[in-house]
Amino acid sequence: MTFIKIQKNNTYHKRFQVKFRRRRQGKTDYYQRKRLTIQRKNKYNTPKWRFVVRRTNQRIICQVVWSTIAGDKIKASADSFELKRFGLTAGLTNYSAAYATGLLTARRLLAVLDVENKKRNITTSMAKTFNLVPEATGEYVDIAALAEKKGVETRPFTCYLDLGLARATCGNRVFAALKGAVDGGIHIPHSDKIFPKVKTGKEAKGGAKDAKTTAGNPLRDRIFGIHVQTYIDLLKKAPKGQNDQQFKNVEKNLTNAKVKTLEELYKKVHAAIRANPDRVVKTRKVVKHSRDAKTNVFTINGKSYRKDVKLNNEQRKKRVQEKIAKFLKERSKK
Repeated sequence: MTFIKIQKNNTYHKRFQVKFRRRRQGKTDYYQRKRLTIQRKNKYNTPKWRFVVRRTNQRIICQVVWSTIAGDKIKASADSFELKRFGLTAGLTNYSAAYATGLLTARRLLAVLDVENKKRNITTSMAKTFNLVPEATGEYVDIAALAEKKGVETRPFTCYLDLGLARATCGNRVFAALKGAVDGGIHIPHSDKIFPKVKTGKEAKGGAKDAKTTAGNPLRDRIFGIHVQTYIDLLKKAPKGQNDQQFKNVEKNLTNAKVKTLEELYKKVHAAIRANPDRVVKTRKVVKHSRDAKTNVFTINGKSYRKDVKLNNEQRKKRVQEKIAKFLKERSKK
């Protein structure tokens, strides 16, 4: 009989360190989070801001967050569903929507900072000072360098991109949100290598990587949805009845916005965001309801249904005794 060494013995299990819950669930990259949240000691508890971007199947979510021992706190946030208020009702998870959501987050954050500065008697407006990119051009922008070049003495609001579990691939929608936030006036350190570029013939075949791009700006095309518009125009040339449903909601959006192309639509959305990025305060509806104590009939907004009252332990026991007494009384009569 061969000797078999037991690897996972009692000592092993005693020393086994269970990973964090969100690591076990595959939700948080703690290697990345540690480096994004740890602040230097000589910063004296100054918040280290993160620009958090998350993408789901239905929306793009952007938040400006800082971490404390008690948990993360959100300074400003925006959701691509909010773009419906600015005129964009279709394609809320594409590259263009991610850019618009990032732009909305940045402009809303600077507006929040202005309100806070006003309470401290600071007259400088961050929203006006750092409106350095009034319109999307698709060109690489470094807000800190641009502000210094224009003689702005105030330092820009600095964040660090938190892309979560998303892969840092060229052209990822996470970086579209980053580009929108940078154009909106937030300084986020990044490189232009993360944005989509036109590939030359050599580069497309796996040749020189540092070859210069050809004419055109693919980043601007994706910000304004020009590549989608090109495909829509191509489908229109197809025979009737084919692919009529594919861009039905986009066509409806263009009609409602009274524009002909997606570029005009997104320009209109960007202008509306810059004009008023504030969040709309929702008013709660007053619900009228009443209850009949005898019949336990509950009436709400004109609709009635029975809703029994929940009894405590003593009331339940008393109710049981009453039922038993009633049963014995009826049986004695017989």
